Amino acid sequence: MALINTLGMGLVYVGAVLIVNGIWILGYGSNRDVAILNFLTGLITFLIAGWWAFFPAEGTAFNAAGTLLFSFTYLWVGANAWRGLEDQRSFGWYCLFVAVVATPTGFLVLQSGDIGLAALWWIWAVLWFAFWVLLGIQREEYNDAVGWYTAVVGVISGAAGYVMALGAWPWV
Repeated sequence: MALINTLGMGLVYVGAVLIVNGIWILGYGSNRDVAILNFLTGLITFLIAGWWAFFPAEGTAFNAAGTLLFSFTYLWVGANAWRGLEDQRSFGWYCLFVAVVATPTGFLVLQSGDIGLAALWWIWAVLWFAFWVLLGIQREEYNDAVGWYTAVVGVISGAAGYVMALGAWPWV
């Protein structure tokens, strides 16, 4: 299976979890229900990253490292939701780290000619930065905006993943 197809499979679930997480941020849904999809998505992306890390013909350490940023995000969100944790400042600061890493990753991906994936990295960088604002520095007045942005990014990510998994990604 080609690298972009495998990425697409993971992004379909990333899209689903971001939609659900966005709705959850807006105040709909239970913590434990949200946790289940976050755990599943974290596991799927972790397995993809492991595949790329240990089978270099399929991917690279760079691909694996970027994907692990997602895996850890969803596993952490799942654990916090399952436990009903209110104080998520540490997770928020992790999100700032990821936003800082995701921004140049978009530029590196752009150099390979994949404009679509580069744009996704920048959209995700903004999302992780928004999580830092909401959780890391606890600016709750942005709750609704972050919730809606999360859901919209989920739709974009899921649609992109579907096209990638289908083998119709135009920049390959």
